[in-house]
Amino acid sequence: MSRPAMSRHLKVLRTGGLVEPANDAGDLRARVYRLCPAPFGELAAWVAEIERFWTLELGAFKAHAERTRGRKR
Repeated sequence: MSRPAMSRHLKVLRTGGLVEPANDAGDLRARVYRLCPAPFGELAAWVAEIERFWTLELGAFKAHAERTRGRKR
């Protein structure tokens, strides 16, 4: 990936609050970023909610399919 492309991607991630500058006093020629954990915690909670929903829905569908197996329409 080219440097300008990488810079654009990092800008989008910074704007979205997914990364932040690490502000290390090391090499000033390179910018170092770190992940912001808060948005990823929110994402994990959302994924868990969706997973619970579909687990219940698919469990109900399975139970229905097993109850109606062999019945003639």
